[in-house]
Amino acid sequence: MKTRILVGAALIAAVLGIYLLDAHVLGNTILSRAVLWALALLTLHEVLALGAKRIETGPGLFLLGGIAITSVVAPYLAMSHGVPIAVPGTLLVLAAVVAGGVRLLGMAPLRSAAAAFPEAALLGTGILATGGLVCFLDGILARPHGLHAAIAVIAIAKTADMSGYFVGTLVGRRRIAPAISPKKTWEGTIGSLLGAAGVGALLAPALNGVPPAFGAAAGVLLGLAAFLGGMLASGLKRWAGVKDSAVLLPEFGGFLDLLDSILLAAPVAAVCLHGA
Repeated sequence: MKTRILVGAALIAAVLGIYLLDAHVLGNTILSRAVLWALALLTLHEVLALGAKRIETGPGLFLLGGIAITSVVAPYLAMSHGVPIAVPGTLLVLAAVVAGGVRLLGMAPLRSAAAAFPEAALLGTGILATGGLVCFLDGILARPHGLHAAIAVIAIAKTADMSGYFVGTLVGRRRIAPAISPKKTWEGTIGSLLGAAGVGALLAPALNGVPPAFGAAAGVLLGLAAFLGGMLASGLKRWAGVKDSAVLLPEFGGFLDLLDSILLAAPVAAVCLHGA
């Protein structure tokens, strides 16, 4: 527990440092967005590595995925002001399909279509599950005053994680899906939703100045999305036969372990804040 708290405090300090640099030194969100997309690429690497534990993969899979995401993101970062979020999102979907198709056409003659298709599907799905979801949080960052809203979204999602962990550890008894995530309990999940609702109400001014009641409701929705994101990531790790997505940070694991709740909360937050 002590190690988890210390590492968590260091991660919070890093996020706050990037926030302060963007807000008070650079005067824009370019550093936050660059770090966000770097994390997306690193998370893609972990997703592909997990898939490689169960299906046959050839060399260069991550390189192709990295090129696919970067080819969309680089120009988007350069001219993002005024670009609707649907544009890079659509291009990332296209990039995922093209990258998967290129991989299938390139590898099928070397092995067989039956062996090459799962690899191509893994690549396309990995691009959508990382870059495609990160795109929503980046879209929030790209809007006026988006830095505060993005920090609020991250805070709500991670509060849901931490509340669920601590409540589940202290009083959790009834497990939800032990085959997928042995430690998740109903008590912890209820605690995570209450924590997310409380932080949502508290940070309502950062969410486009919405009323606290709306912030609490949005917090519950983000908490549910964070829970589902964590369950999906746990299912992927169990399928790959590992506990954590990587050995990166003590008690936390890899980048996927850090971002799983945020990845699925990002599109929900975009709908809540900019659904119109």
